[in-house]
Amino acid sequence: MNIEDIRKNFPVTKNLIYLDNAAVAPVHSLTKKYMDEYMEHFLNFGLKDYAKWVDMMDLTREKLAKFINAKVYEIAFVKNTSAGLSIIANGIDFKQGENIIIPDIEFPSNVYPWLNLQRKGVETKFLKADKNGFLDYKNLEELIDKNTRLISISWIEFVNGFKNDLKAISQIIKNKSNEFDKKIYFCVDGIQGLGALKFDINDYDIDFIVADGHKWLLTIEGAGFMYCSEKVLDNVHPVSVGWKTVKDALNFTKINFDIRQGADKFEEGSMNVAGITSIAASMDLFAQYGMDFVEERVLGLSAYAINLFEEKGFNVVSCKEDKHRSGIVSFTTPDVEEDFLKLVSNNVQLSKRGANLRISPHFYNTKEEISKLAEILT
Repeated sequence: MNIEDIRKNFPVTKNLIYLDNAAVAPVHSLTKKYMDEYMEHFLNFGLKDYAKWVDMMDLTREKLAKFINAKVYEIAFVKNTSAGLSIIANGIDFKQGENIIIPDIEFPSNVYPWLNLQRKGVETKFLKADKNGFLDYKNLEELIDKNTRLISISWIEFVNGFKNDLKAISQIIKNKSNEFDKKIYFCVDGIQGLGALKFDINDYDIDFIVADGHKWLLTIEGAGFMYCSEKVLDNVHPVSVGWKTVKDALNFTKINFDIRQGADKFEEGSMNVAGITSIAASMDLFAQYGMDFVEERVLGLSAYAINLFEEKGFNVVSCKEDKHRSGIVSFTTPDVEEDFLKLVSNNVQLSKRGANLRISPHFYNTKEEISKLAEILT
């Protein structure tokens, strides 16, 4: 596919070398087109023919389900990753004395919803990463005990881009569930992988996956989704409820607290139609190019960056093994602070995470852009 044609969808490329998709990604032209249509409708017609937007949201839910190969009723729209994880944390009937396990390198979205359960006497246990920021699953296996109820982990760790082996982790959890004769839930923060790498929910034994769309999924902020496996839907109670929680939601004058059975029971009220419109745009963009192509581009660019940075003498702190590599490449230079400011002043958009510089090229980026970054630093 012609990269220049792809880049026409991303006007940001005319202004910046944008290598910060793991922070907040730019939106694309299709998003503007879809959202302009939405704004024009409400500007000129308000609520008239609102069924059009209901149909759009239903279709977007179907597209999301297809995107991860899930069932439509397993998908709920959420405003962000924190909201989705909080739905899970507060919706499961955790008991005093139980524990939850998370790595000690997680983004706060996957920390605070679990720490908030301390008020119920639920302990959060931290799986320690090694000195490189990588995880050893043998340590996870040893940390799980008879009181463990849930493991929550990022598919891709945000600081160094370490891609966790979800298949290996799900097998460990399954084995431990059998050993202790109890259900141990597996929850995944998918925000740093979905939209960059291929994902099929049926490849793993995962109960939940949550992601906001404003990173690799290329949506506006405040628009995301949550997958809740049909196997555990009945185990998660919608703590936040409203008029849309029930089956007969449009019958406003008849009160009947008959809760929906699908994941849409977690959508308690009026929806972020604009945000869902932007999700629809991204689903159509990814469908146009195909996730095989997108993943090939992303991993190709991260491999190129790793090799180039090492040639230039930078210290690459991201894992170089293919099975643990993602779209995030973190590295250090002799003066991270000064080099970060130098890059930003030269219109290179990237992040500084801890003591590292972090780039996160998407499929619209090029090797030439990464080479330009290295040139500025040398």
